[in-house]
Amino acid sequence: MPPAAGAADAAAASVIAPGIAAQKLGTIVLPSVSFSGMELGRALAALGAAAAAADPATEGRRGVNLVLVNPSGEAATVTLALQGLTLGRVLDLITESVGFQYEVAADAVIIRRADELPPLRPAYFPLSRGTLIRLTGAVPEPNGSGLLRRNPANETGPASLEAERTAIETFLQRAGVDFLGIAGSGLAYDGAGIFVTQTARQLDRIGEILGRLKPVRQVAIEAKFLEVQEGTLRELGINWDVTRPGLPLLDAASGSPVLDANGRPVYTPVETYGSAGITRPLADAFNGAQSLNAILIDGTPVASTRPSRLPGTVSLGENAGPLARISTVIGEFDVEAVVRALEQKQGTDLLSAPRVTVLSGQPASITVAQEMRYPQAYTEIKSQVGSNAGGGTGGSGSAGVTITAGTPQDFATRHVGVELRVTPRVEDDGVSITLDLNPRVTDFDGFMEYGGPSLAISAGRSVTVPPGFYQPIFSVRELETKVTVRNGATLVMGGLTREEVKRVEDKVPVLGSIPGLGRLFRSAGQSIQKRSLLIFVTARLIEP
Repeated sequence: MPPAAGAADAAAASVIAPGIAAQKLGTIVLPSVSFSGMELGRALAALGAAAAAADPATEGRRGVNLVLVNPSGEAATVTLALQGLTLGRVLDLITESVGFQYEVAADAVIIRRADELPPLRPAYFPLSRGTLIRLTGAVPEPNGSGLLRRNPANETGPASLEAERTAIETFLQRAGVDFLGIAGSGLAYDGAGIFVTQTARQLDRIGEILGRLKPVRQVAIEAKFLEVQEGTLRELGINWDVTRPGLPLLDAASGSPVLDANGRPVYTPVETYGSAGITRPLADAFNGAQSLNAILIDGTPVASTRPSRLPGTVSLGENAGPLARISTVIGEFDVEAVVRALEQKQGTDLLSAPRVTVLSGQPASITVAQEMRYPQAYTEIKSQVGSNAGGGTGGSGSAGVTITAGTPQDFATRHVGVELRVTPRVEDDGVSITLDLNPRVTDFDGFMEYGGPSLAISAGRSVTVPPGFYQPIFSVRELETKVTVRNGATLVMGGLTREEVKRVEDKVPVLGSIPGLGRLFRSAGQSIQKRSLLIFVTARLIEP
């Protein structure tokens, strides 16, 4: 039998201290042992005498008490020759050769037949939470779904304790402690320690297992996130609107000219020229087509739908007004020039330094982000065509169209920002820490509309409604690495940089190419967004 372990550490210590007999099994070394067909009782007597002679102890009783329990009187003979082995190893070989077993008591070694059940003894082993995690790794749930998640409202509930008891028993069973083959043996766990009923030999084995477990170290993880965001927007362009009026517009009833709000005659234009659709601003060039977002009645837009904007997203100056409006008359033409000139700068510095303490080998998560909720499904768009009674004495009716938009449902939550998962592991030297690092940066890029428009026709009228099924688009920057650092060292992670450049250059054909003068017929805009993220991770060992 291998020598019993010493007293377990404070995290997992057995109350069964190793007795004198257990100590001597590992300290007494027999120079030579030789038996040839000798009866087991006589062989044990000779072995006891040899052990007393080879005992290196200078105080107290020498040797070990060897007691043979054989009520049936079964004859067994021993034949072997050994040299330079400990007393415990010699007993292992003798008992195995004749089909016997032995157990170590505090002051004697008892040998009996292998099929005879040795007496069971109770024992208590304190077990800290850290040692439990080290002992079982991941505590399984009763349904085998993975990790045990305790109920915060019932931290020591019976379901949680039973799952942990099962995990401890499973671990010890795999380590060689027999709970299935020994009738009457058992294990109970109260959240602070284990109560075990087992044979003395199995109790020694449990004490040795717990004694070899090192106390679980704790690691303080301090992460500093430094994100610098810079944005510039420059735009310069001119939209021209040239109109040559035709004949004055006359009132059909009176035949007099129709006047505008300023008292000027209104002319029916016969020629209109404009560059508004050619020289585009940045907002129109990169916001996508908006025609599908319009609600149309008989082809005429009456309203529009747009997704909401997430706070903190990049602005392209869509709400900026023109710098100047210049109107004049050149010959027969009314000329209006709308000058757009815009220059913006914006910057954001995000510095956060969260800190978390975690057990060695256990994952920790740090999140510095916005929570974005969005629907994963929509109900169907419903349209109903009916007849609405019209007001008045005639009792005339007109067909009505009712369209009910889809209702969002099945909402999901996603973090938009920085997430860091780290798992520290303290190495055997006690000063090195291995870090499994997984930083992840998620940016919101906008919405995408799915589905086609809905069309309802009644009484010669048509209503077109856009789908309105918007889903967000995210961009992810992520890296995963494993490094080993010294206690207190700082690791720097970079490279999570994103630069987005949006540029538009439009011009009126021919006119925009004229040297010098062509600048009046061109539009140029540029938006540059830069994001740089540095992550500093410091790991320090913490004593319990």
